[in-house]
Amino acid sequence: MTEASSPWPNLRPDGWRVMLNGIGILVTGGLLWLLGVDLLHAFVLAAVLASLMGLRRSPAVNLDQSWPDDGDARADTGVRREVARLSWSMQGYESRVQRQSVRRLHDIAAYRLAAQGLDVTDPRDYLGCQLALGERAYRVISEPDERPQYADFVAAVTAVEKIAAPRRTISGV
Repeated sequence: MTEASSPWPNLRPDGWRVMLNGIGILVTGGLLWLLGVDLLHAFVLAAVLASLMGLRRSPAVNLDQSWPDDGDARADTGVRREVARLSWSMQGYESRVQRQSVRRLHDIAAYRLAAQGLDVTDPRDYLGCQLALGERAYRVISEPDERPQYADFVAAVTAVEKIAAPRRTISGV
């Protein structure tokens, strides 16, 4: 028997599962009817049984729940993805912000301060960075491996926003 003359339709794997569930419902309903259950209740019970059998396994959708690596080359990178990552990383415990958010803010602040000739990691620029950011914000940004209180992190974000961002021009000048 060739594939073209097969009595079974060409179904996806999910289609085969649906078809087998349908056959199972008919067979189970028929057996229940033979055992003395009225026809309607026999098929309803068979459908419930098939549904429970289908629900015993969860669908294989989105099994990986971890955060993508920093070098992730997927198409869903960009500003929205970055905002989602940052907002989820602020869901800490004890009113503390996760380290990855602090490190990201540290990188942004270092970039903006470098445009003004300041280096966050250089002890000689301590006073200049503290003057540009404020003492509270500088304490958060200068220690990217610590987990600051949420209120301190918000103050640091506000301070970094107030630093003039380096201007980009189309001509590169």
